[in-house]
Amino acid sequence: MPKEIPTEEKSVRERGTYANDGNDPTLASYLSSLFFLLSVPAFVTLAYVGFWAGLYAESTVVPVFAGLLVAGVAGVFAVMHVTTGR
Repeated sequence: MPKEIPTEEKSVRERGTYANDGNDPTLASYLSSLFFLLSVPAFVTLAYVGFWAGLYAESTVVPVFAGLLVAGVAGVFAVMHVTTGR
């Protein structure tokens, strides 16, 4: 495999981003990034909303957040597994 050297056509970021196949990012890759950017703030907010609604004590907020995070990652994994067939 030839060693890739920097050229004027592709920046270091582009070579790193598209190193596997040279294709443009897909909708799935954008959605995946959006999920990972927004999931933590959303799950923290949901955990505190449950506390503020009186569903559980303040000491339970962190375990609820952890459960939401694990469930969210498992849900995304399941969706990816079903949609790609792998």
